[in-house]
Amino acid sequence: MYVKSKCPICGSSNFHNVRVRIEETRRNLSIKDIEVTDTVTDEELAREVLHGLKTYVYGGVDIRELCRVLKKYYNVAAAYCCDLVARLKIEMGMYCPDRRHLYYVYPSPPQ
Repeated sequence: MYVKSKCPICGSSNFHNVRVRIEETRRNLSIKDIEVTDTVTDEELAREVLHGLKTYVYGGVDIRELCRVLKKYYNVAAAYCCDLVARLKIEMGMYCPDRRHLYYVYPSPPQ
């Protein structure tokens, strides 16, 4: 799962892919191990996601649907979906006039 943090030195935002291993006993769950497997900046994560989202993103895409895809396929924590969608909006040249759907600033040419 990707979680977001701020660098204490430079103040930039980074996403960390965190793997948590849980041990189950008869009465409770306990954390066995936590491992950071990857660290990327928000720009790098947005570019990575952009390559895989081509089939999901279209003019008028619902932001909630886009967040669902980010959580399901890219393991982005729900609390950080809005931050990543804001970055994707910039990278893809989109705007959100009704605060629910994303539209391209320049319509894509017909194919």
